Amino acid sequence: MSTSLSILGIVTLTLAVVAGILFSLRWWVQRLVRVLLFPRYRLKIIGREHVPQTGPVLIAANHVSWLDGFFLAAACPRRGQALVNAAYIDWPVLGRWARWIGLIPVPFSGPKAQRTMFEICRKVLAEGGVLGLFPEAQMTRNGLTGPFYRGLEVIVAGREGTAVVPMFLENLWGSVFSYAGGRVLGKRPRGLRRTVVVVFGPPVSRPITAFAVRQAVLEAGVTACERRGLPSRPLETLDPRLPHLDHPDLGPLTGSTADHDQDGIRQTGHKPGTLGHPLPGVALRVVNDAGDNLPPETPGRLLARVAGRDWTDTSYRASLDRDGFVRILE
Repeated sequence: MSTSLSILGIVTLTLAVVAGILFSLRWWVQRLVRVLLFPRYRLKIIGREHVPQTGPVLIAANHVSWLDGFFLAAACPRRGQALVNAAYIDWPVLGRWARWIGLIPVPFSGPKAQRTMFEICRKVLAEGGVLGLFPEAQMTRNGLTGPFYRGLEVIVAGREGTAVVPMFLENLWGSVFSYAGGRVLGKRPRGLRRTVVVVFGPPVSRPITAFAVRQAVLEAGVTACERRGLPSRPLETLDPRLPHLDHPDLGPLTGSTADHDQDGIRQTGHKPGTLGHPLPGVALRVVNDAGDNLPPETPGRLLARVAGRDWTDTSYRASLDRDGFVRILE
C-alpha cells in the first residue's frame, strides 16, 4: 500500500510540475517573444496606458510584415489572443502549439468557417479577454495602410463594453519580412538593429465602424513617426505619374501606386477621380464647419495632421471614401 501511495505521489507531483511548467511557458510567451526579437529589433512602445487593464479589448493594427503578430504580442500590456491566417498555423505540431498560446486561425473563405471564427472572437471578448487583429486582412504590398474589412464591426456588434484600441507599427516597411522590393525575404537587412515604434492610441469613440478605426490607426501612425524622430523613407512603390496631393505648407500628403493582383491577393493602389491614400506619417479627416468628423463620402473641409504639426486646415473641400481614398472637390 505504501509503495502504491508513493508511486501515486510521484506521479501526482510530476503532473503538477509539468502543468506548472506549461502554464508558466504560456504566460512567459511575451518575454520569450521579446528575447527572440531583441537581436534584430529595438522596440519603442508608446501609449500602453490606453489599453484598459481589465475588461474586453479589441486591438486593431496596420499590417506590414510577417512578424506583426509577434510585435503585437511583445508590446501589448495584457495577454491576449490574435487572429492569424490559417495557412500560417495549419501544421500538425506548430499549429497545436500556436492555438494553445492564443492564435486564432482565420480561414481564407467559406461562410461556415467565417462564422466559426467570429463566434470564437466574440467568445474571447465575452470572457473579458484581449483580441488583436489586423483589419486589412493581408499584408500591405505597397507600404500604405489599406482598407479595413468590416469583420471587426461584426465582432464588436452589441458589445458596448468592449474597448477598441488602435495600434500602429512604424518602420517595418523595408524590413526583411515586409513586401518591400516585391517579395518577402531575399532582401539584405539594413543596419544591425531596426527601431520599431509601436503606438497604442486612445479607444475609438462609438459607433464603431471600420472607417473610424482605420482613421484612428492612421492618427496613431503620425504619433509613431513623431516618436521615432526620423522622417519616413520615401516609398519606392509610389508612382508620381498617378494622382497625388502635395500641400504647399504641409508637403506631400497622399500618393497612388499600381494595383497589385497576384497569388490571389488584390490590393487597389489608385482609384479614378481620387488622389490616392494618405502617406505614412499622415492622417486626414473631413469635418463640417463645426469641426465634427464626417462619415465617408460626405463633403467637407479637409484637415491634415503630419509629424510635428497639429491638425491643420488644408483649405481644400474634399471627401474620403470608405476605403480611405481622398477626393478633392474644389
